[in-house]
Amino acid sequence: MNRTVPSWNCETLREHLDLHMDQQLPADAVVAAQSHLDQCPECAAEWQSRRLLRGRLRGAVRAHATPPFLEARIRANLRATQPPATWRRPWVLVTAMAVICLGTTIAYQLGALRLTRASQESYIAAVSSRIPTLMRVGLGDHIHCSVFRKFPANPPTVEELTHKLGPEYGGLIPIVHRHIPSDFKLMLAHQCRYHGRPFVHLSLKSGSRLISLVIARKSDGESFAAQQLVPELVHSDIPMYSSGVQRFAVTAFETGDHLVYVVSDLSHEMNDRLMLAMAPDVKAYLSSL
Repeated sequence: MNRTVPSWNCETLREHLDLHMDQQLPADAVVAAQSHLDQCPECAAEWQSRRLLRGRLRGAVRAHATPPFLEARIRANLRATQPPATWRRPWVLVTAMAVICLGTTIAYQLGALRLTRASQESYIAAVSSRIPTLMRVGLGDHIHCSVFRKFPANPPTVEELTHKLGPEYGGLIPIVHRHIPSDFKLMLAHQCRYHGRPFVHLSLKSGSRLISLVIARKSDGESFAAQQLVPELVHSDIPMYSSGVQRFAVTAFETGDHLVYVVSDLSHEMNDRLMLAMAPDVKAYLSSL
């Protein structure tokens, strides 16, 4: 860049406006740029517009909790790609990262983003590490099966869901319908495996909100009491355990053979209420198998 610019026209000024904003211009160019801004209302308006855009981007990104793996992936991708000359400007890189982070975070929170299997596993591991070990069992299957799933526009029929769930666990469907708010539609009912462990999973959806009833058979020695967890609720002689991380609330109880979880993105209080309502019927059903 010519370090002795006596004056700039509008085209030259706008080409270097972001460098000026980042305080990357030499002293004589700063004087020339500021002199032009003081005399040109159109360029002054462009200056103000860019400042406001930066402020909005920073505010929007800071207002959203970024998934733990996201920043590392973006930085790695940017390092792996040789940028054109325009990208060498610091403000462009910052703005692009802000837009990518904001767009990806919003898409992620709305459930529209389908990540790679490795990224899904990384996210589940990062979230699950913040709650007690046995509570992770239900949370992991909820995220794996429900959060990262693209549900159909219309809910399947009860007959279809009962068939997928199988005759042994099909009786859970009327229990769920009886106790879950009517605006939630049963979108998934099946037997699945996650990390080699079998699960019975019923998932309901209302808008962007999700509720899962997750049931797993106990492995040897598994017990909430054995992990020295303290029950937060007791109903019909059923101790219930609560935990949560980020937007997820987890409430659980155990029978002799099963671990039972309600996992949702509702409030912890609402999640506990759902479990309080369902637990006696679910426990009686499982005990009858």
